[in-house]
Amino acid sequence: MQKRNKQGYFQAILLLVVSLTLTLASCSKDYLERSPSDLIDEKKVFSNLNNAEAFLNNAYREIPQLVYRNDNSGSSFFNLGSGTDESAQMWGHHLTTMDFNNGNWNPVSFPLFWTWQSYYQAIRRINLFLKNYELIPEEVSSQTSSSRKNRMLGEAYVLRGYYYFLLYSMWGKVPILTNPILPGGAENIYLERSSIDVLVAQIEQDLLEGEKHLPNIYSDADYGRVTSLAAASIRSRLWLYFASPLSNPSNDAARWEKAETFAKVAKEKAELQGHLLSLTPSGNRKAYELIFLEINNPETLWASFSPNNGDGHYWDNWGGSLGQGGWYGEGPIQDLVDAYETKLGELPVLGYNANGTPIANPASGFDPAKPFENRDDRFYQTILYHGASWKGRLVNVSPGGADYSTDKPRVNYFWKKYMLEQHNLYTGNGMAQRRFILFRLSELYLNFAEARNERLSSPDAEVYASVNVLRARAGLPNLPTNLTKLEMRDRIQRERRVEFAMENHRFFDVRRWKIAEIVDNKQVRRINVSSSGEFTYPIWGNRIFDRSKHYLFPIPQTEIEKSAGILSQNEGW
Repeated sequence: MQKRNKQGYFQAILLLVVSLTLTLASCSKDYLERSPSDLIDEKKVFSNLNNAEAFLNNAYREIPQLVYRNDNSGSSFFNLGSGTDESAQMWGHHLTTMDFNNGNWNPVSFPLFWTWQSYYQAIRRINLFLKNYELIPEEVSSQTSSSRKNRMLGEAYVLRGYYYFLLYSMWGKVPILTNPILPGGAENIYLERSSIDVLVAQIEQDLLEGEKHLPNIYSDADYGRVTSLAAASIRSRLWLYFASPLSNPSNDAARWEKAETFAKVAKEKAELQGHLLSLTPSGNRKAYELIFLEINNPETLWASFSPNNGDGHYWDNWGGSLGQGGWYGEGPIQDLVDAYETKLGELPVLGYNANGTPIANPASGFDPAKPFENRDDRFYQTILYHGASWKGRLVNVSPGGADYSTDKPRVNYFWKKYMLEQHNLYTGNGMAQRRFILFRLSELYLNFAEARNERLSSPDAEVYASVNVLRARAGLPNLPTNLTKLEMRDRIQRERRVEFAMENHRFFDVRRWKIAEIVDNKQVRRINVSSSGEFTYPIWGNRIFDRSKHYLFPIPQTEIEKSAGILSQNEGW
């Protein structure tokens, strides 16, 4: 740690005053819907159990959602899938995924720049809570209140670990701050970036400490709080990232072994608590589709909530067709559509001709005249395409069709995942709340399969089983037997791509695997449908990814300058 007598890169954090909610929301409201009160001193905050809880509740506000805001004003939002080879943002504002696509980002201006400050502000809030934890009354006359205080301690540690994981996934090495820096001091404190090893150890320590104090499940009133299972799930993802090529260039096998172990532990813990893969349809909804529409789906391990467009209303509009009253700001690209196998378990196309027509994979049974037939079931539950049934009619993106856009070029696919069909975007009727899933059981299956495959010389029955159970749900055949380690790696990466499409995984997966320089550095395609019903797939745009710097985010230049050289910039920036 070093100190300097000038403004520091934690200035915004240091000046963040203690705020809390004194007027609690009614029982019918979510615990995150409480508005801040006037400022009062720390002792008054933490000498009251309700006030202390309200203070900690605000630390949940920066947990990622289905859509990210472009800046602190929240003038527009985007899904991170449009920053990689899943989708395209077709209109929007400054500091969106369009900047990722065209390489137009730098330390002065880049998408998600606000997360550096916001995540550290949340960490500082948590550190202040931990500093004053002993001031919180036990209220031993009530067993419920006593358990509540203990639960809050667990929440604080796990949330801090999770925010540091988010910083790690974006910036790699970051400064570690575990003690609150109080506002109003004579000096500002600057921290150097910790090594990845030290950072991961700190995150793991927080997760383990928090897990000891947390319950396995909550009542509906507290839905969205971290649980002991959430802590175990975060640890699984942490070690998968830490073992992957971006953080593990020497391919240390011990890291893969720990990643395998933590995935297995979390998976077994989840299943012991009654969590199951979603395998049963309900009404006209398929099992996979239900995961994203049901609040208490058995596959969900931790879901987020935020007043900032976290209930699904924004997503219905943002991804909805203009012909249905939506804004159609974002949609899947052809590259993602091509990632969904046919029912024969083969990718449908091998490439494209110069005129934009597909080169069919003869082993797949793909018919270019009927490109959407006999595909992975997840395709139909994730993407709306020309001819799909939606809101009482068929999607039609041919000239003159109800979903044909004349204002500007469009990719001509629409998202279905997380979309609510009964939500009338003109009247608002039929709206129902959804929660963005941060962790679900299928991730633990694929985390385990990936880590175990990387640890072994060749995939064994456990690797196959962890992938095939998800393929069976999608109506696909089992993976071919006798795959090599490299072949299985490719199949697992393909499986993650379609299983977690649009769930903000792919953006980070292609970085940790170090394949973004391939998949995000090329031309991508859309679909055109002629008046006669013929399909072509013209170029939508050229994506740019610079391997010398784009794998990690730049630290905001203002923070570099204010630290007077103590805070170093990421390579290439």
